[in-house]
Amino acid sequence: MKLNDIINLINQKLAGEILSYNELKGFMDNTIDDINDRLGSIYPAFSELDSSVAEYDFFPDKFIRSVVVFGTAWYFFVADEEGISTAETYQQLYFDNLFKMQRDYISQVPEEYRKGYVDPETLEEGEEAPEPTHGTVSNGSNTVGVNINGINWKL
Repeated sequence: MKLNDIINLINQKLAGEILSYNELKGFMDNTIDDINDRLGSIYPAFSELDSSVAEYDFFPDKFIRSVVVFGTAWYFFVADEEGISTAETYQQLYFDNLFKMQRDYISQVPEEYRKGYVDPETLEEGEEAPEPTHGTVSNGSNTVGVNINGINWKL
């Protein structure tokens, strides 16, 4: 999704505030950090992108709309003392959507964005890449659980 479109979607949630990309970047980075924690991934934060990058296309747009937009709005309102009541609504939407992203997308995280991934082309001759750590979903014994970086979570 184009960065301008992401900024416009976020600004629509900010109750009349119109913030620039640079003003929103820290809040947007917080959402990417949360996503990376939940998915065991290493997606780049917005502040890590080269200034020539015009799109954030590392995962599907539906998660940008449902997670990054609401997460950024929530982080903004938490920092803005006047938006406390709105923050609660966005917090609920954000964490619900973050959970859905974890549930629905964790097994689809591309290998190069999984924590622990080592590009085979960078290995010395005879050196083996470690097994990447990433989230897995299991449904053993009718208990649905997620293992993220060795931590088991029951859903």
